[in-house]
Amino acid sequence: MASILRVNTLTDASSNNSTAMSTINQGTAKAWQNLNGESTISTRDSFNIASTTDTATGIYQPSFSNAVNNNFYSITTNGHRAEDHAISARDNEQTTSLYVLMSHNHTNTSDVDSDSIFSTVHGDLA
Repeated sequence: MASILRVNTLTDASSNNSTAMSTINQGTAKAWQNLNGESTISTRDSFNIASTTDTATGIYQPSFSNAVNNNFYSITTNGHRAEDHAISARDNEQTTSLYVLMSHNHTNTSDVDSDSIFSTVHGDLA
């Protein structure tokens, strides 16, 4: 039989530092991914990412395993390919079930595949 631990606040052993459960729930990442975006793309590791579609050169579309509550979540990105490349999210294309990442070249603004694409999502789960 499963057990449930119900608490309003977590505190350290000396009771000097405490945190409300709502702060812990709101402050944790709702999804994250470490993606190899070159050739045949592959997810190295992830949380709450069902799959990622390679939609075009340098454009990737991760889908959530569990949807988020609304389209106003935060996406933090990073990654590398070369010193003149950057990873970013397309905020006008994020939905409750997916978001879009792109890897582009600073020099000529073209989209390019990247060997390391990292993303983290903060927001509310549905």
